[in-house]
Amino acid sequence: MANKPAKKRVRLYGVQRTVRDRSKCDRPRSDARYHTWRWTKESKAFRDAHPLCENCLKKGLYVPSEVVDHIIPIAIHDFWDESNWQALCAKCNVAKGNRDKKIINSRKYER
Repeated sequence: MANKPAKKRVRLYGVQRTVRDRSKCDRPRSDARYHTWRWTKESKAFRDAHPLCENCLKKGLYVPSEVVDHIIPIAIHDFWDESNWQALCAKCNVAKGNRDKKIINSRKYER
């Protein structure tokens, strides 16, 4: 049987909610090509052909792939070149993405 809450919640009508500062968590939208039907279709076909995460497979783990990643970041290399694609799990993709961001940002400051 469900328990009744010990304390009744009081609704404060007319009181404005505090708005969080979202400028700290804003990030740029991903490349528009990731939101096309062509990318959805081709990345799905690539994942079907490569069902396991390539990084985990090198470690001897059998983890299903969830995303198609660009080995060389698209800021540096061609987006549609399939030889530059690899199937990764979400965890490996985040780790690789963080490494790529460091590389890209260091290249921006060198110029």
